[in-house]
Amino acid sequence: MSGTWDVKKLAIVAALCGSFISSPVYAKTFVGVLWPMFGPLPAIGLVELTAEIKMMPDVEVKTYLHQEWPDLVKDLSQLPDGTHTVVIGYSLGANATPSVANNSKYIDLIIALQPSMLSWNPPFTGKVGRVIEVYNPNTWMTFGGMGSKKLVGDNINIQYIANNDSHPGAQFNLDFRNLVKSEIGKFTAADRLEAAQAQMPAPLAYAEPPRSAMPEVAEKRPKPQLTDSSQKDSSQKDSSQKDSSQKDLKQRTPAAKDHPQIAQAEMPKVPEPSTLEYDADGPTKQQQRDLAAFLDGLSGSVSSGDLSAQRQLTVGDMQDYAKRTYHRSTIAELLATGIE
Repeated sequence: MSGTWDVKKLAIVAALCGSFISSPVYAKTFVGVLWPMFGPLPAIGLVELTAEIKMMPDVEVKTYLHQEWPDLVKDLSQLPDGTHTVVIGYSLGANATPSVANNSKYIDLIIALQPSMLSWNPPFTGKVGRVIEVYNPNTWMTFGGMGSKKLVGDNINIQYIANNDSHPGAQFNLDFRNLVKSEIGKFTAADRLEAAQAQMPAPLAYAEPPRSAMPEVAEKRPKPQLTDSSQKDSSQKDSSQKDSSQKDLKQRTPAAKDHPQIAQAEMPKVPEPSTLEYDADGPTKQQQRDLAAFLDGLSGSVSSGDLSAQRQLTVGDMQDYAKRTYHRSTIAELLATGIE
């Protein structure tokens, strides 16, 4: 028994889910059409218009003879809540529209095409959103007034549209057809807009984070305002600190003019352009000139009494001087070999 009950519960849940999925999220528009006398046979234009309305999305259309208006009232009462209702009547069918309205809870729109003056109908007393009537005020063009009657009612919003069509030709008027379809399209457009808004996801609500999680912001404290005396003291301290730092710097760094060696060391040395002319076979001309100057000075020093009186110059001194002066150059070697 428990297994059977579980199967039944699953079936009920599946049926409910299927009904929710298959049912539209927006209300349909129900259109009831009331034929004129002799039914749809003399109303070919209205038959074509009805076929066009049936092709509109989310619209349900049902037709009635003009004397079957109680059936229309019954069908309107069985519609689900939120369904838009539109009633269209032509000729005697237009004359039956007040009876439908007076016996219904509410009708959104009634469109009456050329009601007849040759038939009686009650005034509007029911709840109707709007009434649009198309008629021809010229009774001669409607066979003695078959399409020239004006429907009336108390506290009813009725819009009258006069035309010059004959009674049989009014149903073929393109303006009338476009008017009917555009008015029905307003309901379907409104339904689709509401459905789109209902399917849109709701905006996410961002909760404010707790204060403990929020970073602490340092408070901006106002800087202390200094008085005139404190400003003077601070300025005197700053000037004394600058003077002491400058004195220490002067003591640590001696002047360049007092120490010429430091000044020479600080001055960048610019290399002089080389004036030596090199010879592949022998010493340079500059070295030869240096050698001649050295020999001249040497001879003068030897002959001078001062130099000879202090020290006797030997050949070894000359070789040693040449080596120290010209290192291992060719001139030093020549001096060494020549003097020996």
